[in-house]
Amino acid sequence: MATPDERRAAIERMTQEVVALFNAILKEEKLDDVPDDALGQLFASVLRLYAAKVESGNLARAFAQGSGITATDVMIGCTAILQAVDVKLFDLGHWQSMTTIGKRPLYDDEDDGAEE
Repeated sequence: MATPDERRAAIERMTQEVVALFNAILKEEKLDDVPDDALGQLFASVLRLYAAKVESGNLARAFAQGSGITATDVMIGCTAILQAVDVKLFDLGHWQSMTTIGKRPLYDDEDDGAEE
């Protein structure tokens, strides 16, 4: 079984490889090179892990500094996520008003990696 340090190193290596590959695909506009099922599995795995970390009290930033993510990227992704689990925007707003999970203090103005 891998040690925590070995897992971290493996995750960092894989992350660098995936980011480089995806950036090349975007730059070359070769979107069909990424099978939809593979992209969906990656997306789901990252989202489940992120949610677990947030629920455990780790308010990790959703995006790394300089990730290049835009507001449009976020809106497209959020829309797809909500539709996939049949949650309406009203229901999300209602849930957010009843929970503190994942909420940052209003004074937390650190850069979140998103581009305006």
